[in-house]
Amino acid sequence: MRAQRGPTQQRTASSLLASRIRLFGLAVLCAKVALVPVVFDRAADLPFSVAKALLSHALAYILFGVLLALVIRVGRSFLAGSPLHVAVLAFVGVNVLATIFAADPLLALYGTHPRMLGLGTLADGAVLYFAFVLLIRTRRDAIAVGASVVASSVLVLAYEALQLAGRDPFEWNVSGAMRPFSALGQTTSLAEYLTVLFVGAVAIAALGMTLRRSVRVALLIYSIVVFAGLVVTQTRSALLGVLSGGAVLLGLIWLRHPDRRTRMASVGSALAAAAGLTAVLVLTPLGARVLGTVELSASAEGDDTTGPRLEQSADVRLAFYRIALDMVRERPVFGYGPDSFVVGVPTYRTATEPFEAQQSLETSAHGWVSQIAATNGLAGLVAFLAVVATALFVAVRAGFRPVAWLGAGMLAAFLGAGLTTVNGVATEWLLWAGLGTIGAVTAQPWPSRGEVPATRVRGRGASASAQAQGVLTNVGYVVVAGGVVLALATWNALDASHSAQASLQARLAGRNQQAIDLGLRATSADPRRGAYWDTLGLAYVSADRVGDAVSAFRRASDLAPYDFRYSGDLARAYAQGFQKGDAGSAPLARQVAEHVVIVDPNNPLTHLTRAVVMQVTGDLPEALKSIERALELDQSNNRDLYLTATQVLIALGRLSDAVDMAHRGFAHIPDPRNQVPLRVELARALALNGQLTEALKEIEAALAIQPSYGPAQQLRAQIEAGVVK
Repeated sequence: MRAQRGPTQQRTASSLLASRIRLFGLAVLCAKVALVPVVFDRAADLPFSVAKALLSHALAYILFGVLLALVIRVGRSFLAGSPLHVAVLAFVGVNVLATIFAADPLLALYGTHPRMLGLGTLADGAVLYFAFVLLIRTRRDAIAVGASVVASSVLVLAYEALQLAGRDPFEWNVSGAMRPFSALGQTTSLAEYLTVLFVGAVAIAALGMTLRRSVRVALLIYSIVVFAGLVVTQTRSALLGVLSGGAVLLGLIWLRHPDRRTRMASVGSALAAAAGLTAVLVLTPLGARVLGTVELSASAEGDDTTGPRLEQSADVRLAFYRIALDMVRERPVFGYGPDSFVVGVPTYRTATEPFEAQQSLETSAHGWVSQIAATNGLAGLVAFLAVVATALFVAVRAGFRPVAWLGAGMLAAFLGAGLTTVNGVATEWLLWAGLGTIGAVTAQPWPSRGEVPATRVRGRGASASAQAQGVLTNVGYVVVAGGVVLALATWNALDASHSAQASLQARLAGRNQQAIDLGLRATSADPRRGAYWDTLGLAYVSADRVGDAVSAFRRASDLAPYDFRYSGDLARAYAQGFQKGDAGSAPLARQVAEHVVIVDPNNPLTHLTRAVVMQVTGDLPEALKSIERALELDQSNNRDLYLTATQVLIALGRLSDAVDMAHRGFAHIPDPRNQVPLRVELARALALNGQLTEALKEIEAALAIQPSYGPAQQLRAQIEAGVVK
C-alpha cells in the first residue's frame, strides 16, 4: 500500500511480503479485529469485559512479538515513518507518567475489574496501531482485515436480531428484547461499534473508485443493515457519530477530491442523508429518545418543577461530567490515572445527585473528553487531541487517498459517538484501527543507510550473508514464540475469573467449603483484584468463619479503598465477630464504619453500614443519626434502610415512631414479597406496644406472602407465649 524506494527497499519488500512471520502476524491481526467484538465467556464473573480484554491482550503479546521479530529480521527497511507515530507515542508516554503519579498506580496499570482499560490496554491499542501500519502492505492484506471485520459484524448483527426477537439462547440479568446489546455486552457499546462500521461501509462504497458494481451494491446493502441495527439500539450518541463521521468525509471530498462531479454529488448525498436522519427522528423510538432529552413540564402549584429539564439519563451524565471537572481541578496535570475515574467519584458526588450517580460505583465519565481529562489530566487530553489532529492533518495532506479517508471517517464516527457514552474494551480497538488505517496508507518508508547495488553477492560473502539471515530468522521465530508464551500467561487471569464466578454459585447453592476453595483459587491466580478477595470473604461468612472473612475483606478494602462495598463488608464482619463474643471487634467495626462514611459521605449505603454497626455495638443514638441521614440521601427506596430504621426505633423504645417508619417503608416498597421482613418488625413494634391483635394480623399477612419465613413464625410463637423480644 506504500510506495517503496530504491533497490534495497524493493528487495526488502519482496522478501517481507513472503515472510512467514509477517503472514502469521497478519492472521493474528485479522483474528483480533474479528474475535474481540464477538467473544464472551459465561463462566467468567464478568462475561464480556474479562473475555474480550484477556483475548485482546493475548493477541497483542503475539503481535508485539511479530513486529519485534520483523524488525530484527528485516531492520530499518521494515519500518515506516509518520508524524502520527510521534503523536501516538507521546500519548502513550503521557499515560505512563499518569500511571506513575496516579492516585492508585496498581489500578491505573491494570484498570478497574469491570472495564480493564488501564495502561496495559492502552499499550494493547498502540500495538494494534503499529500492526496496522507495518503489517498491512498490499491491497489483499487490507481486504483480508476488512473482511474479518465484516464477518465479525455479521455475527454481532445476527445475535442482535435474536435478542430483538426474544430468542436469545442465553439468560442475562437484563433483557435485550427492547434495547439489544448483542455480543458486546452493553447497548451503548453496540451502538458505537455499529456507528463506526456504518460510516466505514459508506466511505468504501462512495470512495472506492475501482470497486465492481456488485461489490458497491453489496456494501450499500450492508450499510443499510448496519444502520438498522444501530437504530434499534435507541442510543442517541450514535447519531452524533453518524453526523461527525459524515461531516469529516464530506469535508475531505470537498477539500481534496479531484472530480468536481463527485464533489457536487456529495452535497446531494448529504441532503439525502439529512432527510433520512430526520425520518429516523420522526418515525423511530430512537427519535423519540432524542426529542425527549429535554422534557417540558408544567405545574399548577407554581413550584420549581415548572419548565424544561433534562431527562434522567442526560441528567446523570451531567452529574458525572461535574464530578470529572472537580477531579481535574484537584489533579490537573496527569489526572487520577488511567481508568481511575472510580477513585474520585466517592469524594466528589454531592448529596443531590441522581440515583445512578449517588449509589453506584461508577467507573466511566460517560464521554472521552471527561474520561481522559479526569484520568490523564490536561496533559493527557492535549496529547490525545494532538493524535486526532495529526491523524486528520495527515489524511488531508495525503491528497485523494480513499483508504486514509476511510480511517478518518471511522475515527470521527468513533469520537462523535463516544462524546457522551461509556467507552469499553469491546470498542476501544476501533479507535486504534481508525488511526492505523490512516497510518498504513500515509506512512513513508524508513530511509535506508548505505544502500548497496541490487547485484547478486557471490562467494563467501553470499554464504556469510545467508547464515546471518538464517540466524536473524531463527531469532525472530524465538521472539514470536515468546509472544505466544506471554499470551498463554493470560490464562491465569481467566482462571481467576472463572473461579470467582464458580465460588459465587457454590455459595448461593450452600456448598460453603467448595465456595471457599474456589475463592482461594481465584485470589491465588490473580491476587490484585479486590473483587476476588471480597468473593472469598463472602464465602467465609457463609461458612461462619468470621476471622477468615475479616482477613479477606481487609485485603479487598486495601486493594480498593474507594469501594464502599468492600469496606462495608469488612465493618459488618467485625460486627458479626462482636456478636459472637469477640469484644475487641467492636472498636474495629466502628473505626471502619466511620472511615467508609468519610471516604464516601454522600452515599446512603455508607450511612446504612454505619447505622448497622452502631446498632450491633449498642450505640443506638448514633445508629439513629446515621439511618436518618441515609434516608435523607436515598432515592432508591431501599428496603434495608426502612428495616434498620424500624429496628433502631424499636430498640430505643420509640414504638409509635417505629410503626410510622414501617408504614412509610410500605409506601415506598410496592412489591409485597420485599415487604415481608419489614412486616415482621412492624408486628414486633405493635406487640411491644400492647397491640397484639394488630401484630398477629401483620404476621399472618407476612406468612401469607412467604409461608416458610422463619422470623415471622418465631415472632408469632413469642407473641402467643407472651415473651416478645
